[in-house]
Amino acid sequence: CQCHCQFHGEFLHRLRTAISPFSAIFAQFIAIRKMVCLYILIISALVYNTHQTRASSGMNYGKNFIYDTYKYDNMITVLVNSTTEQILDFYEDSNATRGFPTRVHVSSNDTINGDYPLFITATQQKGVLSWEIPLVIQTKHSVMQFNNMARTLCPHDAGPNITSENRPTIQLTTSNPKNVSVDIKLRRVEDFYVEVDKEVNLTVTPSTPKYYYFSFDHYPLNVTTGKGFLPRFNYTIPKNVILIIESDDDVCAVVSIQNNSCPVFDNEENVLYQGYHLTMTTKGGITLTQSMFPVGFYIVFIVKQTDEECTGVSETAIHGEEIQSWVVPTVGSDGRVKNFRFKIKATISYKEYVTGALVTLALIVLIALFALVVFIPNCKTTEDVTVVEVLPGPSTSGVDSEVLPIITVEKDEDGSDSEPEWNSSMPRNLTLAALSRAPTHMHSRRSNRYFWSAVTVAVVYALPVVQLLATYQHMVFQTGDQDLCYYNFLCAHPLGFLSDFNHVFSNIGYVLLGLVFMLQVSRTKSLNSGIPQHKGLFYSMGLALMMEGILSACYHLCPNKMNFQFDSSFMYVIAVLCMVKIYQNRHPDVNASAHSTFMLLAFIMALGVYGIMYPSVYFWVFFTILHLATCLILTLKIYYVGRFRLERSIPVRAMSALRVHGRGALIPNYKARAVLLAIANLANWALAAYGLYHHNKDFARHLLAILMGNTILYTAFYVCMKLVYRESLRV
Repeated sequence: CQCHCQFHGEFLHRLRTAISPFSAIFAQFIAIRKMVCLYILIISALVYNTHQTRASSGMNYGKNFIYDTYKYDNMITVLVNSTTEQILDFYEDSNATRGFPTRVHVSSNDTINGDYPLFITATQQKGVLSWEIPLVIQTKHSVMQFNNMARTLCPHDAGPNITSENRPTIQLTTSNPKNVSVDIKLRRVEDFYVEVDKEVNLTVTPSTPKYYYFSFDHYPLNVTTGKGFLPRFNYTIPKNVILIIESDDDVCAVVSIQNNSCPVFDNEENVLYQGYHLTMTTKGGITLTQSMFPVGFYIVFIVKQTDEECTGVSETAIHGEEIQSWVVPTVGSDGRVKNFRFKIKATISYKEYVTGALVTLALIVLIALFALVVFIPNCKTTEDVTVVEVLPGPSTSGVDSEVLPIITVEKDEDGSDSEPEWNSSMPRNLTLAALSRAPTHMHSRRSNRYFWSAVTVAVVYALPVVQLLATYQHMVFQTGDQDLCYYNFLCAHPLGFLSDFNHVFSNIGYVLLGLVFMLQVSRTKSLNSGIPQHKGLFYSMGLALMMEGILSACYHLCPNKMNFQFDSSFMYVIAVLCMVKIYQNRHPDVNASAHSTFMLLAFIMALGVYGIMYPSVYFWVFFTILHLATCLILTLKIYYVGRFRLERSIPVRAMSALRVHGRGALIPNYKARAVLLAIANLANWALAAYGLYHHNKDFARHLLAILMGNTILYTAFYVCMKLVYRESLRV
């Protein structure tokens, strides 16, 4: 056993000694393998990183960037394509015009198209302005392509001191594989600052908008003789100015007033985002105050691509696939060109404005007090009326024997006349009021219904009108869209939250005089003589005058075509009530009731609203027929003093009268009345013909002209009838 163990140990020792060289070789092989794997990993990482770098910069791989410096006021021509971009810097020989903004003019050749536009980027100190050419616009008849554009860079990009602004860097790029020739020029806008009372002329196209600057604090008195970087300034600038714009071209344009901050929105897409803006064709204007723009404001002129917003006529756009065949290359004067001339003028100061308003108010109050003191009627006397019966004699045998005399005369047996006895249905002292069939309290009750009906209509109608137009006024300030309201900007003076304070304030006279009229009626004594009293009708007339002032003031909060009905609604009421009152003066028992009168007014207002919303030819024809038919019926009613009734037997009776009396049936019994009614009908026929011929005009004004015209005619008719019958006229 001991021998066997020794043999086994010796064998293991010899075995280790035999394989030891192979172990060293194997260890070296393992180490080499680890090093190769490490190298492979490093090379793979490098290759991957290189591939990623090339992939991320693949768009710029092979691009050529050309940088150069050029001089202001020189036209430069460069080439760009999909692999070549131009970067341009500019310099000036002197800093004499450093205080004026830079305007960039860019144009290209006719090979450029909308598929591969040219992009222009102007980089300033704090802002970037970019645009593209060509500008393609679609009109009703063609598609125009502008290959030239010009933009003014914001002068206040670096802050209030425009002399600290750096000159811009221009970059030109395109995806067009062909060479595109670009002409570029930078210049200073030396007429940029606007002076008071100095007219400025300019020409604008859709591709070349322009804007100018007016300063309330630093105003250039003479930009041509200024020394240094900035022109001389005049510190006596008005704090309230009016901008007046005129043009001889009917091309639609937008004028925007913006604060002196960057960016300036000078294209059609973004001009709505800041300040105030309005559309115009031949004339426009707006009043501006220092409270609105404490330092100053820009005046931006933009020509619209179409005239739709100015004319209201929709222009049919051409489909995209047809654009290429309709494109008309336009350079400068061949497209939508508009020539402007504008001027800034000083308006009255705030102190003068308030003084004028207070003086006007004091004058109206004095007139009202004078009317209360002097013209309040005090009826203290009455007139006695004696009614004498003319007995039928040989020449009067044809008098209708069925007519009962008011006073009967009896004879004694000796043939002498006895004391006349009054009809038991008549009072002893006969007056005009006693001739009315209805008692006094019935007249009072009927007339009071007019007043309470007018109060109900006024409250229900006025409250939503005030709310609606106050909302419109708020929207004007919030959005800056002056087209919501068609102000007369040339004479509108804003004050506080009112854009047109003077036109709103001017209606105070209606309110005060309407109140004075109602006070006069309340002080008038109720008499049982004279014309039967209709105080309620008078009160409703005074209330209508007051409401006309209130609603007219509401209309001037935001005047436009749709809101004109609010200004004219109570004019309709005044006209109708005046005619009703004049008719009541001579016919107290056949006067119209309150509910029928206001139902007629409701129908008239409904016609007015429909005529404004849908002014078609068919509607005008319908209204003209209705107008003339109403005139015919009212003529017969007035001629026969309310006894005429529209019946089916009228044509038969008319033909029968013609057979019996011949032409004599056409001779009127009341010639004076017939002549005046004929004149009134001729006037209404003329109004109807004018309205039908000019059916595209404002229907509300036409309806108002008919009502007011007939009121004037009926007043003249009333006066003429009093003169015909030799009655006295009282004022």
